[in-house]
Amino acid sequence: AATPKSQQKPDAMDSITLVELVTMKDKEIKETLKLAAEQAEIQKTIDELRTEVDKRDAEIKHLQKNLKEAETILSTAIYQAKQKLTAINQANNRKISSEELIKFAHRISASNAVASPPTWMPGDPRRPYPTDFEMRLGFLGKVGDLPLNTPVLQSQGSYGEPMSSNRNTAQTEGTPTSSSAGWHSELGLGASGGNSQILADFKGPKTESEDVGFMSSDSSSSSLSSDE
Repeated sequence: AATPKSQQKPDAMDSITLVELVTMKDKEIKETLKLAAEQAEIQKTIDELRTEVDKRDAEIKHLQKNLKEAETILSTAIYQAKQKLTAINQANNRKISSEELIKFAHRISASNAVASPPTWMPGDPRRPYPTDFEMRLGFLGKVGDLPLNTPVLQSQGSYGEPMSSNRNTAQTEGTPTSSSAGWHSELGLGASGGNSQILADFKGPKTESEDVGFMSSDSSSSSLSSDE
């Protein structure tokens, strides 16, 4: 049976309405996609800017560190410059004559203690070597305390032992001959005489008073012999 025309019209209207609604939704979806694309571009730009900000922040921190180091160096240099200026002003206010400097140089050089270590730097507490205390501890500081009959130097035998020990071992092994005994006695006398001469030379020349006394004794002895 055929459908009446009155029933066909509402169906046609419904189809048209549905098509229009689909078209509107499609348009809305396209606009939404377009907005999403724009927001994606904006987000991409935001990410790029954030990366650039982090990079610039790291550069700023590095520059701040360099500026801090430069400030420390400059403050140290300014402090040292102020100290030097203060020392210069004090030196200008307290001028020292050249005569005083020459006297001071003579006083330093007279002590024969002007040789500093090779690694010496300003502010080093080490004094030039040797000091008076070290000189007194040496061999030359103790020579004057020895008696005249004490041998100063000992002849060294084999392996650094004195010859006296070698002579003792030779005597224990066998009786020495008369020639060897005479040779040892002459050697001992020569060594003691040489040591006495060394000590006499070390003690220095005789004073004027000793020379005068020696001359007066000679003159008195000569006068007595002439009287006889």
